[in-house]
Amino acid sequence: MNLGDKMLEKFSVKNYKNFKDEIVLDFRIKHDYKFNRKCITNNLLNKIIIFGHNGVGKSNIGYALFDIVGTLTDKRTDEEQENNFINADSDSKIAEFKYEFVFDNNKIIYKYNKSEFKKLLYEELYINGEKIYDYDFTNKKMSNSDKLGMIEANTLNFEYYESNMSVLRYIANNTIQSDKSIVKQLMQFVTKMLWFRSLKDNRFIGLENESVNVSEWIVENNLIKEFKSFLLDNAQLDLDLDSVKIPNRNLLVEKHKNALLIWESVASSGSSALLIYFYWYKHFKNVKFLFIDEFDAFYHFELSKKIIENIINYDNMQTILTSHNTYLANNDLLRPDCYFILNKGKLTSFADSTEREIREGHNLEKMLRQGEFNE
Repeated sequence: MNLGDKMLEKFSVKNYKNFKDEIVLDFRIKHDYKFNRKCITNNLLNKIIIFGHNGVGKSNIGYALFDIVGTLTDKRTDEEQENNFINADSDSKIAEFKYEFVFDNNKIIYKYNKSEFKKLLYEELYINGEKIYDYDFTNKKMSNSDKLGMIEANTLNFEYYESNMSVLRYIANNTIQSDKSIVKQLMQFVTKMLWFRSLKDNRFIGLENESVNVSEWIVENNLIKEFKSFLLDNAQLDLDLDSVKIPNRNLLVEKHKNALLIWESVASSGSSALLIYFYWYKHFKNVKFLFIDEFDAFYHFELSKKIIENIINYDNMQTILTSHNTYLANNDLLRPDCYFILNKGKLTSFADSTEREIREGHNLEKMLRQGEFNE
């Protein structure tokens, strides 16, 4: 499966968390590099790594991008998306979100404003440059309703619409949409977005509704052997794994000469992070847009590289990773326009952060360490 027919082209957010001014993530390519073309689909970036110092907002970019999950679906969200929602230094009490998609050569712009995570103020939808509707939640006023027929919603009556539910979500839930409808495609894309963090606990946004105990999930789905091979192939961890059944639980255990050790009690931080990654890796075929925050927080360089190489092979999903590991800035993995630096509220690719013409032979890691991309 290839994601080329349905992709996020551009995203921007303003006055959200630590982003007082508008910050833009642009997936459109501007450079004709001839190497690592698997990172590109239909002239859009499909694999990105974002670097930045602590506190610059790498996690907040992910929370902002995945605000749409809480707006349009019932999929799981994260409490950090709600905390300190509006920028604390701004006089404005409105956060502005804008998503630009390309679906089967159709350009869709979906914009909305919020005062809180669950408080919509304004919403509008464009298809191929034509405004389909806009809705003012404060005054309960719909404009351009004569264009609703373009999204098979002309039979809906918004005269008494009192909900704070997204209009787009309301339309999706209350109309019969054809398989090729923009509304259906957009909703399907958003329901297949996934954010997770490579830490010991399984924190995630999107794709699923409820969290599971991952080690028990591996046992119950007969994946112990595959997980054991995954650890050996990627981290050179040769563990003798098995399961033990106790009342109401199936435990993953390590077998040793004189004891069985429960995985959850002995696994290192790195092994636990790999457990979480393995769980979601088994779901990647269903993902359209993936964001892994601090994906390599507990990985050594070679393991981080293997994870990236694994993800690159999934051409069905657009992917963003965040990292502190400057060693990953390498043309052997991605290319200069796929590496981004987050600095002073701006996201800029390496290729656009320097006047130097970057070639395949350049040492990107050295340039990053020397601060060439921080201006």
